[in-house]
Amino acid sequence: MSKTLAEHLQVPKQKTPSHTIYYLDDVLEKNPTKYCPNCTSTHVEVLRTHNVDGTDYQCNSCRNTYELMMCKRREDY
Repeated sequence: MSKTLAEHLQVPKQKTPSHTIYYLDDVLEKNPTKYCPNCTSTHVEVLRTHNVDGTDYQCNSCRNTYELMMCKRREDY
């Protein structure tokens, strides 16, 4: 049976980058504006800013995107 080039070279499968939303009442170990919550890398960049709702970030290491909302999870906005 034929194999793909990745199978021949035994390249590990890459995870699909995800998008996570964090709220003011979420508990995180490190500051998500400086550290990626997924891999704790410090290579984080701001993608765009919502007017009042929040800010989108992307990790340059794992390509994970996440959003920091400026409201609590239980609040309706």
